[in-house]
Amino acid sequence: DKSLLVLPFVMIFGAIVLIVLMVGGYFILFQSPYLWGLLLLIVISFWATFISAAQGWMVHEVLQGKDTTVSSGFGRALRNMRDIFSYTLTMVFITLLASFLRSKGRLGEAVGGTMSYLAGLAGKLVIPAMIVTERSFGESVAQLKESVRSFPEIATYEVGIRPLTNFAVLLLFLFTFFVISPLGILAQAASFVLLLILIILVSVYINTTYYTIVYLALIEKKKIKGLDISLKPLFCR
Repeated sequence: DKSLLVLPFVMIFGAIVLIVLMVGGYFILFQSPYLWGLLLLIVISFWATFISAAQGWMVHEVLQGKDTTVSSGFGRALRNMRDIFSYTLTMVFITLLASFLRSKGRLGEAVGGTMSYLAGLAGKLVIPAMIVTERSFGESVAQLKESVRSFPEIATYEVGIRPLTNFAVLLLFLFTFFVISPLGILAQAASFVLLLILIILVSVYINTTYYTIVYLALIEKKKIKGLDISLKPLFCR
């Protein structure tokens, strides 16, 4: 659905506008850089969560055979503003705690990194739970215990699809660097920015879509047309 391709662009454009406004506000109001940095982190995290929520609802509508729209996704996300804000504050707290732990030696770095990764992984299933169903943020977190049934699909993405994607991105960067390098530093910078935007757009689209489908099919056990998740034996007589 073409409407799903719009939201990643909206996310990037909105994030740029928010950063410019926040940085401009800092220089105008001369507030504490730490307080302003925390506020910027909360605002950007909230915006990213809002877009993910809108896209999750739009994916849900597409899977129902509907012609989804950006306004529909935004409308659903606006209905869940309280849950989105609760999710945002929780993730910001975990991010700050993980950052603090990383500064406490190798053990702290390992613990902080693991905490941050697991929180991000859990968030990919919490967001569709809040948006697609009528569950609150707390109820969506409690439902995570049922996500064990989707472990193979989560591992498929995290261990299989994502590393391959990262490797393909690396090859693309190297190819672009060697092709563009004779054209000068401005061409290199422009190509780097365009590639970065492309990567963000693709990753946001695939990531949100994939985990929304995993949640709907394996946790909510909803019937999805064209998707066969029946388990078949590897060896048959």
